[in-house]
Amino acid sequence: MFISHPDWYSLLVALAAGAAGTLSLTTIKSGALIGVLVSVTTIPAAANIAVAAAYADWGEWRGAQLQLVVNLAAILAAGILTLIGQRWAYGRRTARRG
Repeated sequence: MFISHPDWYSLLVALAAGAAGTLSLTTIKSGALIGVLVSVTTIPAAANIAVAAAYADWGEWRGAQLQLVVNLAAILAAGILTLIGQRWAYGRRTARRG
């Protein structure tokens, strides 16, 4: 039920996954973490789209599609905001050393 009915918790999880994934990519942290975090937010919704279509449950299908779009948008937004924050922090550090 939670896969096809996005709420604020779903958005929060996707934002956290996007931020953690971006931090993992841009620092010397584990790259394997990225796949896990993105999979947690996208695979259940994508799978539910297929299952709902197979059962012709179009309400569930639309809800799962909305969940996938929300998750992807939140991952993208969190990634961009994380990069902006890292750029800002780097600028401050280099300006102090200056």
